[in-house]
Amino acid sequence: MINDRQVKVLSSEYIKCGNITMSSLKAGMHRDTGSKYLKAGKQPSEMTKPRNWRTHSDVFEFVEDDITDLLGEPKINSQTILTALQSKYPGKFKDSLLRTLQRKVKELKITTKKNRDVVFGQEHRPGKRMMLDWTFCTELNITINGKAFDHKLCHAVLAYSGWEWATICHSESLLSLKHGFQETVFKLGKVPQILQTDNSSSATHRVSGSSKERTFNDNYRSFMEHFSVEPQTTNVGRPNENGSVESANGHLKNKIRQMLILRGNSNFTSVVSYREFLEQILVTANAPRLKELKEELAYMADAPPIRLPEYNEEIMRVSRESLVRLMKISYSMPSEYIGEELRFRIYEDRISVFRKSKYLFCIMRIHGDRGASINYRHIIGSLRRKPGAFSEWKYHKHMFPTPTFRRLYDALKARYDNRRADREYLDVLNIAANEGEKLVESHVQDMLATGKMDMSYDMLKSSMKLAPVACDLLDLEPQLADYDQLLGGGE
Repeated sequence: MINDRQVKVLSSEYIKCGNITMSSLKAGMHRDTGSKYLKAGKQPSEMTKPRNWRTHSDVFEFVEDDITDLLGEPKINSQTILTALQSKYPGKFKDSLLRTLQRKVKELKITTKKNRDVVFGQEHRPGKRMMLDWTFCTELNITINGKAFDHKLCHAVLAYSGWEWATICHSESLLSLKHGFQETVFKLGKVPQILQTDNSSSATHRVSGSSKERTFNDNYRSFMEHFSVEPQTTNVGRPNENGSVESANGHLKNKIRQMLILRGNSNFTSVVSYREFLEQILVTANAPRLKELKEELAYMADAPPIRLPEYNEEIMRVSRESLVRLMKISYSMPSEYIGEELRFRIYEDRISVFRKSKYLFCIMRIHGDRGASINYRHIIGSLRRKPGAFSEWKYHKHMFPTPTFRRLYDALKARYDNRRADREYLDVLNIAANEGEKLVESHVQDMLATGKMDMSYDMLKSSMKLAPVACDLLDLEPQLADYDQLLGGGE
């Protein structure tokens, strides 16, 4: 088929030489074709008449209603539609008709969707709006000391300049929002006029059970009032309204992925070192935005001098099971605090424990709607006194701090009856609580590697060369004066 470019070459060459044959050869066409276009004085595109008739019958015409019904399913593709039609009308549609069906589907989508959504690009004003969102980071395969680090990023972006900051978190909670927002605004020293989020439960809740309408939580509204920032959310089911930060989520994770490639691995020695790695990426990404950021800062109010606490407090009494239930999760406590009221300061990633005003210890927070965090050190003493309770205890599976201890327990059960195996294992766990889990684990691994059948608590003690527990012996020499006093008192 002759195109406009060839006819332009033809005309140019004919002007130079005046020979139709030579001009046609140089333009890549027959002399008769060249003569036709020179006489017409028009481009091929100008000579083509629009066709308003079909060159062949529409094989899908009688199943248009079936195709339209199938198009009501979101994300369905033409291959799936063809498979459905082949199943419903055997022998009617060959696989070779897929391309024809794709054209048919495209046409039907245009004719059936009269009022499609229009995207309205927004003109952002400096200093007005900050957008905040959470994004999963599972695909980055980050590990801390070889263990998978399951986390999210709380990601904030200034809509005008694109300046961004992100903090590590574990849930889409109000606590992670507080931490992420405060880290961002105190990094800037300024606050925006509006903070826009989606309709997550961290900021909003349903007005009623049957309604889709949502309103701000009192705690979130109070938090925003402290910063004199207007809270705003996207409409329900309209994530595109938070498009600036949604897009930035993908770009940030891609930057992290690329820097991990340069780094050579995705393992970090601690969460702190991973946080430093992340912050360096953010600083580099923000460097080209500093000019626009300076313009934004001129329109933003100063951040307040006081940073609000990023924790919730609860006071709970330790149950007889040596447990407390916080945020739907059961946590073990040292048995000496049974019956005592303790104060818990719940952060996004940890829980600090106090008795009255005295700080006791800190535990890692577990996220989710159910579960438990049981520290064997808290209750091993009671279990050793009541070993019969171990096998059917509902938190039995939490008493294996590493896979090595689970293997030891299985080996003991293979060697002894259930009661003896439970006693032996609890005694070993008690040594781990007193002497150190890593030390005991290394000796247990050696014992398991030898394959000895006489594995036991006594064998482990011998292997570790534990010194006998020192104790003060009582002086049992009789004092006759005490007997005289006793006999005298009996008269």
